This record gives sequence, C-alpha cells and structure tokens, in this order.
Amino acid sequence: MMRSKRFEPIQEIAANAADELSRAMGDAQRRVLALELQHEQLKNYREEYLRKYTAPGASSDPVRLQNFRGFLDRLGEALRQHVQKLGLARAEFESRRSVWTEKRIEAESLTRVVNRFRLEERHSVERSEQNESDELAQRLALAAADPLGSG
Repeated sequence: MMRSKRFEPIQEIAANAADELSRAMGDAQRRVLALELQHEQLKNYREEYLRKYTAPGASSDPVRLQNFRGFLDRLGEALRQHVQKLGLARAEFESRRSVWTEKRIEAESLTRVVNRFRLEERHSVERSEQNESDELAQRLALAAADPLGSG
C-alpha cells in the first residue's frame, strides 16, 4: 500500500477533529459576545436607574432611598457575577482557540505530508514508465542495428 493511502485516514481524522474544534470555538465565541452584550445592557440599566433616581426633583423619601440602595446593591452584585461569568467564558474561548490552533496546524501538516507522498509516488511512477520506455527504445535500437539478431 502506498504511503499516501496509509496516511489519508489519519489526515482525515485530524481535519475532522479540527473542524469539530472550530465549531466548539465558534460556540464559545458566541457565548462571550452574548455575555458582553448582556454586560453592557446591565451597566446601561444601572446607569439609567441612577440617573432617574439622582435627577433633580427626585424625592428623598427614606423608604424610597432604602429601596433604591437595596436595588442598587443587587444590581452591583449581578454585575459582579456577570463579570465573573464573562471572564470564565473568555478563558474557555481562549482555551478552545488554543486547542483548535494546535489541531489545525497538525491537520495542515498531515495534508502537506500526504500531498508530498502523492507527488513522490507520481514521480516514481513517471520514472518507472520512463525507464521502461528507455529500455524498450534501447532494445528496438539494438534490434535495428543488428537486423539479423546475431548478437
């Protein structure tokens, strides 16, 4: 069996693994983007809430102030948790990207190896055909030079 044929399944497995890892990396990236969007929305909501409460003419009722501070604390905690979740999602994305990069390099290397083997095999076949052609030409030349076959 030719070397290229032996390596093709290995190359195909590596390429499929790289494709699968690419999809997983894409999923992780979409999670990061979604969490970043949610984070911006939470920050904007908190800022808007602060603006409304601290606007001139807003009542300073002690019960309302206590509710405001309690809600603001809960929003702050939600933001902290969200930042933590976003950090984990970014780390997961970077990890998946690193693994995908390694697998992609491996798959590309195997593809180059298989292509090189195919090229070598093609050259080998061409050399064999050329040698056969040269030998036939030599025999024909000898036969033409010695028409009586006395050699």
